[in-house]
Amino acid sequence: MMSVQRNIPMVDHVYSLLNMVWKTYQYSSKSMRELRALGEELGVHVDVPGSVSGTRWLAHVNRALQTRLRPGGKDRNLQNPGQFTAVYFHMEHLTASSTNADIAERARKVCLYFQNFIFVIDIYKLLILITYVLQVKKMMEDGAFVGFFHFLADLFEAISKFSLLLQRNDVILPQAVNGIQNLIATVEAMSVRCKPGGRLAELLADLQAQRRQQESDGEAHPLYKYQGVTIKGEVSGLGADGLSMESTPQLQRAVKATVECTVLHLKQRFSSLLDEGSSLATMRAVRSFKILNHDSWPEQRHLLTDYGAEELDFLLDHFSPILTRNGCDTKLAREEYQSMKMFIVTNYMDKSHHALWGRMLTKMPFCSDSKNILHLVHMMLALPVSSAVCERGFSSQKRIKSDVRGSLHVDTVEDLIRISMEGLNIDDFDAKEAVDMWLNQAQRTRRPNYKDWPTQAPYPPPRGDLL
Repeated sequence: MMSVQRNIPMVDHVYSLLNMVWKTYQYSSKSMRELRALGEELGVHVDVPGSVSGTRWLAHVNRALQTRLRPGGKDRNLQNPGQFTAVYFHMEHLTASSTNADIAERARKVCLYFQNFIFVIDIYKLLILITYVLQVKKMMEDGAFVGFFHFLADLFEAISKFSLLLQRNDVILPQAVNGIQNLIATVEAMSVRCKPGGRLAELLADLQAQRRQQESDGEAHPLYKYQGVTIKGEVSGLGADGLSMESTPQLQRAVKATVECTVLHLKQRFSSLLDEGSSLATMRAVRSFKILNHDSWPEQRHLLTDYGAEELDFLLDHFSPILTRNGCDTKLAREEYQSMKMFIVTNYMDKSHHALWGRMLTKMPFCSDSKNILHLVHMMLALPVSSAVCERGFSSQKRIKSDVRGSLHVDTVEDLIRISMEGLNIDDFDAKEAVDMWLNQAQRTRRPNYKDWPTQAPYPPPRGDLL
């Protein structure tokens, strides 16, 4: 998304808005107190603005974006004051409280006390703050910008879901391929119409309801509001019926450019999973593993018979040294693949990837009847889709071997990291067996009740006559 931010001006404006809001309240505790007080008057629990400057994690930007769009009230109605409302009205307050006359008076004092460098710095900071406030207020009133703000929330949410898929420990190659294909299809559809049930669809539905209500009341020029803030610009086009953006040319151009740039960089980033025309053996091997994805198999039996024959020959030839060293008969593997396809289509098409291959690899007679072709299944399941597991391991090590636990043995650290990463959830773990081992299998007798905590206070209560 950093490349999209550099290439698309509207995306950069959204990042700038979020960053300016964060700077306004990060470096001024007074402004943050005023924002919280304003939120209490509006009935909004104000969340702390998040920073998006310099971060590469899309989840951080998505969280900051969703926070600004969060409506207030239990019904989550877009007409209720929310985070957007509190920030806007506080920016309006800052603009009104720092007028040009006030700035001029301060400038006169600067001329009188020019040698006071600290005062000059204060004036410079004030001018920067006022500039930030005016820019934020202007962007938050623009209808096209508000619509693009909601579109970007839908886009980031779709990419974040795919990112979370890649971060799972149990994700396998077919799931990653299906995930990136579905993501690209979803993003491309956003250039034609907004995502059904998404943030932009909710905004358009709310603006259309406002237009119909005001037209029924006899208003010739409807006035549109979002979370109590009057928005201008292309808002009349946003209030038109339908989920398309044809009546809002500025928003449509920005959305189309963002979608094209996002899809381009997604295809470049995941070219090994998507590039059908590449001649590299490694990329072709990765793509050929799709023949073990039973969700992509043809439904017709006559097409299923010949499906995957060419890809299987390539995989058996590409990994022949490893397969031969582990006792795989490539000729029998071709025969087993045909029989395995028919058996799975007949009995296990309703199973997930993990349930299917978990049963085929561990249950008899499947693991013996298809032992040669299952060598390729082992390879497919062992292929690392992302490095999220390694990053998670580094985080666990940093959390476990801290400054106060620096003398832990290497084996102990490894065991604790494995428990942290691969162990059961604490809600599902039964500690009875571990406590029993600790109590009864130690070299020395455990004495948990050797020194009980005192049941009474160590000192008598003070006498009343001494008080």
